[in-house]
Amino acid sequence: MKYLQQLKDDLLTKFESQLTADKVHLFLVNGELASNVGDIAYTARFLFIDCRDNDPFGILTFIRKWFQSRGYPVPDLNFDSEIIDAETYDLSVDIGLVDKLVIDEAGDYHLCPPKVWSESLSDFVPKELADAAEK
Repeated sequence: MKYLQQLKDDLLTKFESQLTADKVHLFLVNGELASNVGDIAYTARFLFIDCRDNDPFGILTFIRKWFQSRGYPVPDLNFDSEIIDAETYDLSVDIGLVDKLVIDEAGDYHLCPPKVWSESLSDFVPKELADAAEK
């Protein structure tokens, strides 16, 4: 889930004239940790308030390409928007994610990084391992 903070930072950098840090919020909503598996399914929600741009699709396509460029599975994006005027809108983007959660006997946990397909290893592996195998 830490990668979502990097996504938020990259959005603020890319859209610096349209977004400000105090008006971009990241929430985790609608999560589920099933009792019989180690996957945690959840929805990450970005709330962009007072976007100064006339094209909300630019943010959506950036998010999609951001996942793709890092080799992560491209999630479904659901969104809604309130148009304030010709150049200002509020935008809510829901990103459906599944992460692997490993819980030990003591109750401590860690998240496994998202896995990507490695042609050379013919398997889904962490991105760092895939990158190393491709070199």
